[in-house]
Amino acid sequence: MEVDIKTDKTKHITLLIFILAVIGLTIIYFAVSSINPIELKIEAIEDSMNGRLVKISGTISNIRKSRAGNLYLTVSDGKDITVPILNGKFKNLAAKRGDAVEIIGLVTKYNEELEVMPKEIYLR
Repeated sequence: MEVDIKTDKTKHITLLIFILAVIGLTIIYFAVSSINPIELKIEAIEDSMNGRLVKISGTISNIRKSRAGNLYLTVSDGKDITVPILNGKFKNLAAKRGDAVEIIGLVTKYNEELEVMPKEIYLR
């Protein structure tokens, strides 16, 4: 019995291409799922979400401005979280206490407190 080396080599290359395609699609799936924000209530934010993109909605219950010019919004949906606006990032934001707000941002931890570092802010 004679073995066709070309056919055997082609099968191995085809199998390798298939495996690499599956790995590539898996990587793309997880990359895309981490790009889309997780919509949740503030109380659901926990330490394990540090670095995750989230979408929260609530009411601005406090606005504080630091000497350095940074703004710190306290957003509440029954539970509070700080939303730091650093380096004048949202200069034209006309937010005031009582405004309904939707924020897309990264969960971060500062001084042992969880915050949402905003990428997008929408007043409702």
